[in-house]
Amino acid sequence: MLNTVNTEVTTWFLQFDALPPTHIDWPQGVQLVEAEIASPELSQFMFRTVGGPWRWFSRLSWDYQQWLDYLTQQQVRSWLLWVKGTPAGYIELLKHADQSVEIKFFGLMPQFIGQGLGLKLAQAAVMQAASWQAGKIWLHTCSADHPSALKNYQHAGFSITHTETTTEALPQLNDSRLLAADFVYSALAYHRKNAG
Repeated sequence: MLNTVNTEVTTWFLQFDALPPTHIDWPQGVQLVEAEIASPELSQFMFRTVGGPWRWFSRLSWDYQQWLDYLTQQQVRSWLLWVKGTPAGYIELLKHADQSVEIKFFGLMPQFIGQGLGLKLAQAAVMQAASWQAGKIWLHTCSADHPSALKNYQHAGFSITHTETTTEALPQLNDSRLLAADFVYSALAYHRKNAG
């Protein structure tokens, strides 16, 4: 069952305007590791788990093949944040044709919010984007995201370049797309077809 509500959403586009960090001092037991092997299951899980509370909807309809095609292009890189062996958040970077790097998706799982990891993860995203020889580092966030998201990015060195306001059909918590059944069925079909 699709269950959405039309909501006015303000989107802020931001660009990094400071010197990128060269080192992040993570607390003990915390590490950031690049996911070097394309895994639609992992990426879809992180997108849905990190973005679910904030009604991220742009990829809820993607099937397994769409995720695989996206992740295997050479212009996407992802990192997972681990806290004592538990996935806590992630960064997804997308390099555009103009050599700019967009912090496409970024965030923490709900139980890790409020522990001081958000700013460090934003700084790490900038550091990784800069090491990818970005011509420009940018991102967008919106009023439907975590209430501290915009402030966090500004503390990390981003400045607003422009703002847009639109009406979006945002999923409610009982929207069936959040259960990712279509993705799961398409993944099963993909693996069955390619099982030898």
